[in-house]
Amino acid sequence: MKHIIILFIIMIIFFCCSKQSLEKDILRQGNYINKRGDRLNTYYVYDFVSKEQIESHAMRSNYSEGRTTANYYFSYNGNIPSHELKLAKSFFEADEIINNHSYNIKFAFVRNPLGDIKFIDCSESPNDDLCIPN
Repeated sequence: MKHIIILFIIMIIFFCCSKQSLEKDILRQGNYINKRGDRLNTYYVYDFVSKEQIESHAMRSNYSEGRTTANYYFSYNGNIPSHELKLAKSFFEADEIINNHSYNIKFAFVRNPLGDIKFIDCSESPNDDLCIPN
C-alpha cells in the first residue's frame, strides 16, 4: 500500500511540474472575448516547444458551445498586438488585427461553432487561411 501512495505522489508531482513547465513555455499575451463567448487568444512560444505540446495546449482552451475559439501561437520574438486586441470592437476586428500580424504566426487553432477543430503548423502549411491574411 505504501508503494501505491508513493507512486501516486510522484505522479502528482510530475503532472504539476510538467504543466507548470508548459505554462512558462507558452506565454499568454493578448486576447479578445465578446459577450457571446467568442474568443481569440494569442501566445508567445519558445522554439523548443513541440507541435504536440502546442496542440495539447490548444485543445484545453476555453470554448463555449456554439461559439468560436481561435488561438494564435507566435514566435517568441514576434510582435503581438495585445493592446489592439483588447480594444477590438468585434470578433471580426480582432481577427483582422491578427491578419495584419500574421507573418509571425507559428501555429493556429480554431474550434468553430459546430465544434469542428482545425490545428495548423504554419511552417508546414504557410498558405493556409489561418496563417495568412485574408
